[in-house]
Amino acid sequence: MHGLLLRLSALDADAENAVRLISFFDSLVEQQAKLEELLRSAAVVAECAVGLQDVDGQFAARALPDGTFDAERAGTGAAVRKATSGHQVWLSRGGARALPMDDMLLERLAIACIATLGRSDAPSPLLGDPALLELVVGRSAGAPERTRALHLLGLKPCTQLTMLAVLGPVECVDAFAMGLNRSGAAPRRAIIGSAHAMAITGALPADLTPPAGVTVGVGTSGHAVDAPSSWEKALRALRYATAGTARTDAAVHPVVFASDLGPFELLAGRLRSADIVGVADIDVLDQLAEDSSGLDVLRALEVVVEAGSLREAARKLHLHHNSVSARVARAEERLGYRVTEPSGIARLGLALALRRLRDTDLLA
Repeated sequence: MHGLLLRLSALDADAENAVRLISFFDSLVEQQAKLEELLRSAAVVAECAVGLQDVDGQFAARALPDGTFDAERAGTGAAVRKATSGHQVWLSRGGARALPMDDMLLERLAIACIATLGRSDAPSPLLGDPALLELVVGRSAGAPERTRALHLLGLKPCTQLTMLAVLGPVECVDAFAMGLNRSGAAPRRAIIGSAHAMAITGALPADLTPPAGVTVGVGTSGHAVDAPSSWEKALRALRYATAGTARTDAAVHPVVFASDLGPFELLAGRLRSADIVGVADIDVLDQLAEDSSGLDVLRALEVVVEAGSLREAARKLHLHHNSVSARVARAEERLGYRVTEPSGIARLGLALALRRLRDTDLLA
């Protein structure tokens, strides 16, 4: 279609072959190839990875000769050329020797990318601006503005999209995003309020395990034009998430799906921290947490609520039944009711949920 019989490995650095390479990229520009098609075609010609990125880390796109397209940035050893737009184009041969026409390819790729980004219908790294994603998920924008923002992000209104709300140290959140990139999810990202927003197109990875210290709320999947709803649900789910640690912990839930919350989503959507005051059960839980080994007692209570019985809780915690019974008995004495009875489990579960919401005031 674009003369893909052209290969750098078969070209010498002479005038005739330079003209062929220039004509190749001019043809792509004339046909108004989209950015993804442009990079994929360049990767086939170069027979190696090529990419485009900005200098601020907000946008990256990489294509491989096999057709893979993701959001990886240039690695160590890549040949990089700065475009007049301020972006960088690059190619990487993975340590192999550079070819004579590599510089020419980067020059023409940079020019072609500038032309492509200058078109009004082209998704642009300049428009990989986080403000675009913030507009997409905000309720203040009308449908036309949201649709335009989606288009500039390279998305269609009917694209399947899931919003993630993520909390944690920046370097850990970056590592989580890189893992999504490697899985093919390639999220669009922005920081909105105190949370990192990530828009995932297509199916989520089967193993959504964040690094220690990172919590994730997963919104519902739907059309990209309905992103505000998915984002709000992701924030509500995030309020229930608890950070993982270096050790296995049966009570930790670093990833919470909004679809699993049921009526608890309503609480996260309506209650702020200031609304959750003066609840006697929560005050008792706070007092337990301050005692020596109090966190172990709270962890046991959380697992009892999840498991529904002391024996199953002991199995999940890898503790003897008597150890869990002693911790629960200590809590029951302070709470004033039997945790192991159905009404007690329901009451305790609600108190634990409200305590978590009080400590994570993340309403959109």
